[in-house]
This record gives sequence, structure tokens and C-alpha cells, in this order.
Amino acid sequence: MPMPMPHATSGTPEPGTDHQRYRLPGITREGIAQLSLLETALWPLRGGTVEGGTFETAYTFADQGRSREARVSVYSPHGLQSVDEYVLWGLLGICLSRKQPEPTLLATPYWIIKRLGMSLGGCQYDQLRASLERLAAVAYQNTAFYNPVTQQHERLTLHFFSSFLPTRGRGGPVDAERAWRIEWSPMFFSMCQATGGSLLFDLDLYRQLSPGARRLFLKLKDRFWRSKRVFLNVDDLTIHGLGFSADRPLKKRKFDLTACIRELLEQGIIELGRGQNGPQDLFLKRGKGLYVVQFFQGPYFRQPLAGRTVARQQKVGDDPLYQPLQAIGVDEAGIRRLFKQHSRGLIQRWIRITDAAMHEKPRGFPGFRSSPAAFLIDGIQNERMPPDWIFAHEKEAKRRQWEAERAAGAVGEQGLRDRYAAERSAALQAFLHSPEGRAQCAAYGQGFLEFYRLREPQRCHQAAREAAVAKIEREEFSFPDFSVWLLSQREPAA
Repeated sequence: MPMPMPHATSGTPEPGTDHQRYRLPGITREGIAQLSLLETALWPLRGGTVEGGTFETAYTFADQGRSREARVSVYSPHGLQSVDEYVLWGLLGICLSRKQPEPTLLATPYWIIKRLGMSLGGCQYDQLRASLERLAAVAYQNTAFYNPVTQQHERLTLHFFSSFLPTRGRGGPVDAERAWRIEWSPMFFSMCQATGGSLLFDLDLYRQLSPGARRLFLKLKDRFWRSKRVFLNVDDLTIHGLGFSADRPLKKRKFDLTACIRELLEQGIIELGRGQNGPQDLFLKRGKGLYVVQFFQGPYFRQPLAGRTVARQQKVGDDPLYQPLQAIGVDEAGIRRLFKQHSRGLIQRWIRITDAAMHEKPRGFPGFRSSPAAFLIDGIQNERMPPDWIFAHEKEAKRRQWEAERAAGAVGEQGLRDRYAAERSAALQAFLHSPEGRAQCAAYGQGFLEFYRLREPQRCHQAAREAAVAKIEREEFSFPDFSVWLLSQREPAA
């Protein structure tokens, strides 16, 4: 039998191919990974921080019959830990498994931990908070990222999501009893939704594996849908694919890879070939210091196929918005009516407004006339515009968050943050002076003018313009987060 070429096959899908990555044995909890990100490790396997906060790696792929190299840079000022990938792929599974996927997840940390299958305990809330904050600061850059939306290899810089975690008081500890908010980057979320853009896997099985075996499991699951036998270059797999340190000798990296292989053999994800007696028989020597490892699809993938089995929220209590609504004081019958009659976006908006009014005492809020539940239901049923005080309150909260991040930043980073603020301000002014910006400013300003003529008649025109600019900055103006902007300033090594 002819032997395939001894190099890593690219996981990049070819345009026009039919993807069946959603067909797998029935599972109870889904994880979903973005396929192009699986080409390399997101971070060194040892975890923690790296010098300069940036992890550099690379991979090769076939493009029109030629072999090309893609350079990957991952910027994470706080470093990453092994649990972070579990949280990232688990959250994607939660959001994409819904009948109508939503880029915003509003849920209590208890609900998130329960849905991720993590053990409940006091430290788990701190672990989840720290993981979300590390992931929210990550910026990912790839010089030849396969975009499943355009079906082309593109130079790309993105971040995964933004996290909004309420605190007890201003600048106090994170409140684990209130709803946390995760907003996915629109670009990243659309690529995960696209056909051939994501990989569905069993999150419970993934959790049982060690960090290195988890990465190998996803890499092989992507490749096994094409072929029941896969060949990978050991040097490339261990350093770029799994994130082992390049400083470790090849012999030690083979030993670590063998341990990962044993785990996958025990789970039936892979199996030994004919005449092979152990993991060591899977390695093939192709020259001095050059080894290839072969993997055979295991019985796990030969189970009867089933459709996606994570529940389509059959019980109202399983919905992530159920607990926040219940905490506000809405009974179960009222929650059912809200879910049936109104959009989730509208419900989420008024949960955020009511929650802020209950816990943060924002300036300008006159108080509840009846109760928080009545305030929320009135806002939703009458589809009222959000009150002005919530815009000012959220802007002030973002300002405090910015100041806290700035204070926590390294001394050498202050100049970069000042430069970022100046560029963002200049970009906003340029947008406001563009034809589109002027038109939006005039339209919004006219709407605010009538309100401020009654509220602040002495400066109604100025106040209306300030409110219009704030609305445009919040809803229409787009500028990358600091971490994404910072990574885009650097040119990856050629």
C-alpha cells in the first residue's frame, strides 16, 4: 500500500466541499471550536504568561497546489491557562446550539458553570471570572486565515468576545449573584456560524482529557472526517499544533505525545493498526530527527450517528434569562409570556436596565414606582426606548473600567494606551464629519432636541448634540479593542 506524504495535512476546508462535522454519536453537552483556530495551539501548553505577552507560531497549508506558511500571533497580556480553551469552546457551544444563535449571552455564573459541566463551588466562580477576563483580552492574528464566509485565505486580526461582569459597589469584587454578559465579536461569531467554519464535539469527553490530549482530540476529529488514517509530522504537531515547548528535545516531546496518545486510545478515539502492540508503534522514522506519527480512526467514530442532541431549551427554567428575570421578581407564568410574545434582544435590554437600577443606583434614575418587575414588564410590553440615564450610566461604567485597566497596565504600556485613545478619538471625529456621520448626527440630534428643550432649555442644542454623539459612538461607530489594535501595530515575523 502506498504511504501518504509524511507531513501535516491542512485542516483548511476546500471551497465547495460538503461538511458533515455535525454528525457524530449522540452527546449531552456540546462544545464548538472554530476550525481555522485549531491549526495551531492558542498558547503554550504550560500556560501562564510569556515574554512580551505574545505567542508566535505557524503552520503550512496547500494553496492551488503550492505549500504556503501562515504566521499566527496571539496576544494575551494576562496569559492563558488550560481551562480557558474549555471555557471558550463551551461558551460557543452554548450560544450556537440554540435554534436561533445569539451573539450575546446574558446569564448568571451559576447557570454558565452548570451548562459547562464544571463542578460547583466557591472557587469555581473566581475561576470562571478569571478565565473570561483573560479570554476577553486576547487578540488573535493570522497572516493567511481561512475565512469560511468568503472562502478565502485572508490576513486577519480579531478578538473573541467582550465580558461585562457587574461588581459590588464601584470597583468592588465581581458580583456572582447577578447576571454576567458576554458579547461575541460579530466577525468571529459569523465565522463560527458559517458552513465549514466550526467543529462540533463532545464537551464531556473533552473535559476528561488532559490539556495536550484535548488539543490532539480536536485536531484529529477535524481530519478524520476526510480520512480514517491521518499522518502528522511529530516536530510540527508537538510544537505548533499542541504547544509543547520548542526548547524540549524531540525525544521528550515524543514521550509527552505518547502520553496523549494513550489517553485517546483509552477513550476509543483512535486505535492501533494491524500488527501494532502499543503507541510507540504509531511512530515512523523518515530520516535523522524526522518522525511521522500515524493515527487510525477509533471505534468512538463508528457508533450509530445521531443528530445534535443538546436540548433546544425544552424547559423554561433551562433558559439563561430565566434566573435574571426571576431575581428581578417576575414569576414563571410572566417569564413564559415574555418569551412567547417578545424578542430576546428586547428582554435582554430591559434586564440590563432593571438590574442596573436595582443594584447600582445610577444617577438620574427616579426610583421604581411600583416594583422592579413591573418596571421591566412595562418597558418590554410597551417597547419603550431605554431611559437616558442608562446611557450615561453605561458610559461612566466603561470609563471606570478603562481607568482600572489603565492603572493595572505596565508602565511601558501607558504610552500605547494614550496613543490608542488619541487614535480612537480622531477616528470618531473623522466619522462624525463624514457624510454618513453628519446625517446620523442630525437625525439623532433632532430627536433629542425636543426632550432637552423641556429638560435643559438653556443648553438644549448642545445637550442634544452630546446625546446624539454618545449614541453614535455607542451604536454606529466601530473601532477595535485595545488588544486587537495593539496586535495590529506589530508586523509578524516573515
